Parts: sequence; C-alpha cells; structure tokens
Amino acid sequence: MLLVVLATGCIKEDLDSCDTNLIFRYFGDGTKDIFPEKIEKVDLYVYSENGALIETIGLNQGDLRRYQGTPLNLPTGKYRVVCWGNTKNDTRIDQPMALNTALVAAPHYFTREIITTNDSLYIGSRDIEIFQDASNADTVYFSSSHIKMYLELDGLEDAAWTDGTSPIEIEVGNLSPTVDFAKTFSSENVSYRPIAKKEEDTPVYKSRFNVLRFNDNNSIYINLVSKKTSKTIYTLNLKDFMKYNQISVDGINEVTIGIRFRFNGTSVTVQPWDEEVIKPGLG
Repeated sequence: MLLVVLATGCIKEDLDSCDTNLIFRYFGDGTKDIFPEKIEKVDLYVYSENGALIETIGLNQGDLRRYQGTPLNLPTGKYRVVCWGNTKNDTRIDQPMALNTALVAAPHYFTREIITTNDSLYIGSRDIEIFQDASNADTVYFSSSHIKMYLELDGLEDAAWTDGTSPIEIEVGNLSPTVDFAKTFSSENVSYRPIAKKEEDTPVYKSRFNVLRFNDNNSIYINLVSKKTSKTIYTLNLKDFMKYNQISVDGINEVTIGIRFRFNGTSVTVQPWDEEVIKPGLG
C-alpha cells in the first residue's frame, strides 16, 4: 500500500527535495512496540520507482536509541524503502543494487560452506512518495524473518569432543537458505549443521540457532549423526513433531521451537523442550 502523509512545507533553498521522517515499529504478536528489545541495528535501502538502488543508511543501536527511525532527504518521486534488522556476522546481503536481485542469506551460503545459523532477522518495507514543498512522515512496520530453534541432547554416553562439542552432529535439512527484499523465501533446500555444546557441568548438550522462516506444512527433518561412525542414528520429521505437539509457526512473529532428544541406550525419545528451560538467547 502506498501511504503519503503531508505535514509542513519544506523551508529550504532547494525545493526539489524534502525531508521524509521514517519511524520504525515492531509489535511482535501483540499491541506493544517491542522494537528496542528485538532489533539492535538496521540497514536501510531506498529504491527508485524502477527498482534501482539510490541510497543506503546503516543505523546502529546507539542511533536507534536516540531516534527510532531516520530522516531521508530525497527528490520528488516514488520510492520503495526496505529495512533489514539485525544484519550481523551471520548475514550477507547480496546484489542489492537492484530491488529484484537483492538476496539475503548466511555468508556461508554464498561460499558453499557449512551453515550453522542465521541472524535474528527482521524486515520492514514501505512505498513512499515525495512531493515538492512538502514534508512527509511515515512508519515502517517490521516483521520477523527468522525462527528460533533450541535443541537439547541428553543422556549421551560418549564424551564430548576436544572442542567441547557434542559427539553427535545435528543436521537440519530442507531449510530455505535465502530470502529476497519482498520477503519471499526460496524453494531451494539446504542443510544447516548447528553446533551443540555442553553448558556448565551438566551432561546435556544444547544448541541455540536461527533459521529462515518456514510454514507448518514443511518437509524439514532433523538428523542426529554419530561423529565417530558418520551414521544417522535418529531422524525426526519436524512437521509431524509440530502437529503432534500442537506447535504452530504460521502467522506468528516470535516463534521458538524447542526439542529435547533423550538418549537411553539404543533408543531415543523426543519431546518439546519446556518453555521454562528456554532462556533468552538468540533474537
């Protein structure tokens, strides 16, 4: 939807360009703005009507605490503004010079290396129009582009590896690795290999990571693979697990899927990871 809010006239020598004040908001799944709690940095891209990149702005946490938004100074015309929240070390924005080629993914996707996680990404976008001799004000509403995954491995008899990681490798397969600037997730399927480590002096290994969004109706699987033998010892169908445990991600911004795998000799039992066990971590 194209929204234009006209306020006071521009008082400046060059009336071919006017300030547009953008305000950022993120309500999660409620009515309270929780932007400050969830989003620490924003990368903003401004595209012309024909989809060419004309300006980028980077805002860090200090910038956003001073003002939860940003002014733009643009010539008269129509523009598309796209904002990405929390693009840190586990995000690469590729080919942003054109709106229809820009792509977001973990850096290792582009180098064909092992992907372990995504950043806790959020996206906001807006069509704006600038008129001569008029100041505009508009709000960019953000939504989540990620899902938090918390996995726990309990009861493993084999010792941890020298780097402290689990003797079991986790493979999460059939994940979408990329999302474009229209928040369209690719149909390509890749596997992530999140890292599970012991926490403190417990026999439990925990893995906290993010993936790009998926639906309740998905083909995602989780393989538990012995690092010693490279054999898969257990496979979980995520769709069936979610259905059985009444877990839904559709239409929900702040989603965490927690799964506990408990090893007992040659058998593995699976259950949801209780919410009270899940502590604030990624995103």
